[in-house]
Amino acid sequence: MPQAGPPAYAWDWFARQRLLWRDARARLEQVSAPAATRYATVETRSDVLVLLRADYPRDEIVRATVDAVVAEGAFLGRIDVPFARLGLTNAPRGLRWWWTALTGEDLDRSDATPTPPRGPDPTQLSLDEVHEGYGG
Repeated sequence: MPQAGPPAYAWDWFARQRLLWRDARARLEQVSAPAATRYATVETRSDVLVLLRADYPRDEIVRATVDAVVAEGAFLGRIDVPFARLGLTNAPRGLRWWWTALTGEDLDRSDATPTPPRGPDPTQLSLDEVHEGYGG
């Protein structure tokens, strides 16, 4: 994981997940580290996110806590399987970033094999067939 921490779009996604940021705050409030005092004094999303964004790159406890909360809350602890097996279609970019950060599976790599184009749908009628009354 990069030392700079998650990009802004990943934090934006995280900030919209009320259960996740509240769980992270609650867990950090209980740790026996200097961070506990800081997290015990904040409650609003904006205050919690300011602390998390500042602490994540430099505090291993905060980083491990946020990572665990995302793994458990967003992925239901299933980070041991390929992303495709989770059944998440059209996952937001921020969620995809967290997956890659936690698992190392690069979901947005440019060398991914593109899906070959499908041929014409055998059940789709052509315009000529429609004009000739085919299927009617």
